Amino acid sequence: MNAEALHHSTGERRPEIPVSALAEDDRQIARKLKQRDRNALLGYGLSVFVVVVIMEMAVFHFHMAERFGIAPVLARGVIYLLLTTALWAALLRTNRRLVSKMMSDKQASYESVLLAYDKALGLKDAYSGGHGRRVALYAHGLASAMGLSHAEANTIREAALLHDIGKIGIPDAILTKPGELTVAELHTIRQHPAMGAGIIQAIPLLSHLAPAVRHHHEHFDGGGYPVGLQGHAIPLAARVIAVADALDALGSDRSYRKSMPLDAAVTEIVKASGKQFDPEIVGVLADKFILTAMKNTSIDNPSTRNDGRQ
Repeated sequence: MNAEALHHSTGERRPEIPVSALAEDDRQIARKLKQRDRNALLGYGLSVFVVVVIMEMAVFHFHMAERFGIAPVLARGVIYLLLTTALWAALLRTNRRLVSKMMSDKQASYESVLLAYDKALGLKDAYSGGHGRRVALYAHGLASAMGLSHAEANTIREAALLHDIGKIGIPDAILTKPGELTVAELHTIRQHPAMGAGIIQAIPLLSHLAPAVRHHHEHFDGGGYPVGLQGHAIPLAARVIAVADALDALGSDRSYRKSMPLDAAVTEIVKASGKQFDPEIVGVLADKFILTAMKNTSIDNPSTRNDGRQ
């Protein structure tokens, strides 16, 4: 099921996934690069014009053609033209290399920031660190299968990687407690989406991810938290992450239950379709192609992880 069919069937006009500030910077760089190329071409044209003028002056005002013959003059003109062309070609090539390296370095730095946050959470709770990377993988696979653009799928992946970052603010005694939580403890741990969104919102480079982080525990029927949003009022990125989050949680060992196979986890998610999860996204998950792709993807084995809280 592609994105067009997905949203046509629900009548929903799919909101755009906020693209990262890094991607916006890249577009600005691309625009500046095009402008610089135009300026370079203009400079090249002016250089050619100057060469022609010099040739005309040489031929008609200094009578070089009569003195030396026309062939040497043309040869010099061709040499001037080739030198000018080579100069501007070298400048354009150098400029593109510098811009390409700058964009590559920015992307690497951005990814390092995301992974640093994930590792920080992993130091507090080993399960949560690996959980974030696995949810990011599943969420990206779902987004791609839905037909979302590369930029949108990548934004969802980034938000999924950080979706539990708010657990940094949850006491260890609650986060790693074996067995069920008390009502008070459950209330505390349910603060982590808002805490995470607050952390992300304070970082300009990551602030576009805050809505997905804040609402990834909302339920499609309105029974989730922290706000109780319902249906398509829940950001699309958050709805995708909710399904990916549950998929990994069900496939991971907990102190109160064993992990289940991936196909069994999908069956459980299908049972909650329309209640906890967006039925259209669940339909994409249940599709044999995406399920097979996820099974064959190399990731950390969740069954070897310690207990944690979804």
